[in-house]
Amino acid sequence: MDGFNNTFLGARAGQNNTTGYGNTFLGARVGISNTTGFYNLFLGNIAGQNNVSGSYNTFLGNGTGAGNTTGEYNTFVGHNAGLNNVGGSNNIFMGRSAGVANSGGSLNVFIGFQSASSNTTGSFNTMLGNAAGAANTVGEYNTFVGHTAGQDNQTGANNVAIGRAAGTNNLSGGFNTYVGFASGASAGQNNLTNASAFGANAQVSVSNAVVLGNNANVGIGTSAPSAKLHVVSSTTNTSGLRLQNLTSSSPATALAQTKFLTVDASGNVVLGSLNNSAREASASVGESYWQLAGGRLQNSSGEAVVIGQGINKLSGNYGLYVEKGILTEKVKVAVKNSADWSDYVFAPAYRLRKLSEVESFIKAHGHLPDVPSAAEVVREGVDMAKMDATLLQKIEELTLYMIELKKENEFLKRKLHLIEEKVYKQDDK
Repeated sequence: MDGFNNTFLGARAGQNNTTGYGNTFLGARVGISNTTGFYNLFLGNIAGQNNVSGSYNTFLGNGTGAGNTTGEYNTFVGHNAGLNNVGGSNNIFMGRSAGVANSGGSLNVFIGFQSASSNTTGSFNTMLGNAAGAANTVGEYNTFVGHTAGQDNQTGANNVAIGRAAGTNNLSGGFNTYVGFASGASAGQNNLTNASAFGANAQVSVSNAVVLGNNANVGIGTSAPSAKLHVVSSTTNTSGLRLQNLTSSSPATALAQTKFLTVDASGNVVLGSLNNSAREASASVGESYWQLAGGRLQNSSGEAVVIGQGINKLSGNYGLYVEKGILTEKVKVAVKNSADWSDYVFAPAYRLRKLSEVESFIKAHGHLPDVPSAAEVVREGVDMAKMDATLLQKIEELTLYMIELKKENEFLKRKLHLIEEKVYKQDDK
């Protein structure tokens, strides 16, 4: 049975078609090798020229999908986008040379000039931004968002890099998370695992580690931390700190010691001592501020705890102030309830902004809706739980936009098919 419902326009366009149907080839040598492929839309010089049996593809632009032979359900838009794709399927490449080297990678989304331009067989990747994931070859399950985000990654998998130049230096490491301008692995540390760096220029140099900011303060319960770790409890006369595996019943590991941690009159955590001079000094700030209750030593004055010297006046309602920071193996930011997380984006009643609204907002304010501006971040700092939820909200909204784009694409394909059938019937008359 010969092909039918095809539209070929241009020198040698679709000239070898045998049983392929429902195809639209516009341009010189477009779809020239197609024999059995169907429901393809190729537009642009040599677009899809090597396609033989691939179907349900949309190639728009000079050289798009030129090397595709059997790949299906691909959407390539832009000069040389998906140029060398052979059998990769279910890909979306948008932008000049986006996914240009891809041969067999599938289920990828590459958007931006030269995004994932070196990818060959890597699959399940999302790379958005000019040159995002540019060096990736076989890495899979990566999410890179931002100009040159993840640009050094080659074989690493399951990485997240969000922000301009985020994910720098990572070549083969996996399960890493980098959020913020130029956040990533330290120079020479290109194979880290389960490492995270949050904040502009934040760098991590060991695996299984989390770095917050570049010489930045971390606030818990406050938007204006004034120390490396600034904790503000929600309840008066409580520190907000808890050591799950070290309690009053735990055996001591350092015996016969005369030094201990305590707080001064301002709530600063300080190093105390049991010797006479220390007792005399502590009397000046009032030992009556302390009491033992429920196996815990409490500050009965309700003041904050401060660790450090020369700190006479502090602003803000905080429970603990540490002058030189705190070293801990784990920091966990709690979310009070499920409403504070961003799964509401997928609720039926959620109003997803139109892209035109988003564009207008960006032009007016210089940043995404719901995301704090640079000035706000500088002034108030970053609430990690809220920011993580906001970033996830943006990613989920992006997912919805991509789903809408796919639906629109499928609708246009069906509409084009109906038009082609109508034209074919008119030609038969």
